[in-house]
Amino acid sequence: MKALILHANKFATKVIAKSNWPRGIEPEKRKSTSEEMKECLVIFFCVEQADSEKQLEKLYQEILKTADEVKTNNLIIAPFVHLSKNIAEPNVAKELYEKLLRKFEKTAFTIKSSHFGYHKSLLLDIKGHPGSFRYREFY
Repeated sequence: MKALILHANKFATKVIAKSNWPRGIEPEKRKSTSEEMKECLVIFFCVEQADSEKQLEKLYQEILKTADEVKTNNLIIAPFVHLSKNIAEPNVAKELYEKLLRKFEKTAFTIKSSHFGYHKSLLLDIKGHPGSFRYREFY
């Protein structure tokens, strides 16, 4: 599992169209076609072929640590297949994405997510302090 964790002033996304790649992807059902959040962590992550809940837990712990360090409770969870060439099957990626969202359900975090299975536009204003950009790999 690979992740890019960004401390942002602002994040916004808008659905453009359903994705047809990778083959077999089933977009999630959403009530909204856009999301926006200020003063947040944006977690772009990609589920790879060998990933399981073990890697998901490591990502979750890294998010908690980073949120504490930058002092934010606002999180955008953003599936981002473009971080790897060794991607998991779409149903596995979607399942782990949904499990990650559920891990934050009964916490003090405000959670939004970028739409799984869609082509989207992105607006991203990243802070410039040390540690505002973090790339991680979880094995």
